[in-house]
Formats: sequence, C-alpha cells, structure tokens
Amino acid sequence: MGTAIVLLVLAALLSLIVLSMVRDRKAGKNSCGHKCGCCPMAGQCHKYKKN
Repeated sequence: MGTAIVLLVLAALLSLIVLSMVRDRKAGKNSCGHKCGCCPMAGQCHKYKKN
C-alpha cells in the first residue's frame, strides 16, 4: 500500500513539472537562462535580429 502511495505522489509531481514546462513553452519562456556567453550553441538557439 505504501508503494502505491509513493508512486501516486511521484506521478503527481511529474505531471505538475511537465505541465509547468508546457505552460512556460507556450508563454515563450525558455529554460536555458539565456547565458549564451558560456554556451557552445550560443548562435543557434536564440536568433537575434541584427541592426
């Protein structure tokens, strides 16, 4: 019985995390933190407009 409760709690936490990530993605937020100076993909993930 205890295993089932722990499993349900973990499943609920996982679903909340995924839901939060989906909402952030739809809102245009990014999880990388935009610290592109130290990122090897600095020029690839965030396309900046050149003035």
